[in-house]
Amino acid sequence: MKKIILAIACCATLLSISSVAYSAEGLYVSGNLGLAIPNNSDVTFSDSPGATLTVESNSGLALAGAIGYGLSNNVRLEAEVAYQKNDMDKMKILGVGLDINGDTSSLALLLNGYYDFKNKSAFTPFIGGGIGIAKVNMSDVTLFGLPIGSSDDDTVFAYQVGAGVSYAVNEKVSIDVKYRYFATSDPEFGTSTMEYSSHNIYAGVRVAF
Repeated sequence: MKKIILAIACCATLLSISSVAYSAEGLYVSGNLGLAIPNNSDVTFSDSPGATLTVESNSGLALAGAIGYGLSNNVRLEAEVAYQKNDMDKMKILGVGLDINGDTSSLALLLNGYYDFKNKSAFTPFIGGGIGIAKVNMSDVTLFGLPIGSSDDDTVFAYQVGAGVSYAVNEKVSIDVKYRYFATSDPEFGTSTMEYSSHNIYAGVRVAF
């Protein structure tokens, strides 16, 4: 991951030699590819009060696409569809870790707002956040090769906050690198309730019209 970040920084530095700053006003579309780094998830059970287990998952794929509009006052608004998937790795019960298989995924629809710190360079730092809904799915969960629950999903409230920097290649195209914290209200799967959140790192392209 450190090598990837260093490579992005080097490329951006080389490009900046011949670049100028451009405005981000007007309609745009964006696409993003990234890494979803999940937090450990505590799972509780309505039929077993006090019983809690913790699920650890591996980093996975994160994708996002959006259509937005940049206003003249440094503000951007956009509608975004985001998807991520993570494979489960371990389940901890009373401090004992057990290997499990299965995955969690989410498909979210979010309304995002950004504030761009415009300046005279081609680099524009920004902060942002969004709210919406997410359909969270848990499937194919097995322990010692035996299924321990049926696949299920739940649609819940979702939100994200983050920051990043964009690089203006020209007056129409920008490259974004950004971090987001993404989370939802706890989805319910049958009698279980599971925490769901992750730290996501994206690289993407934004094209203005």
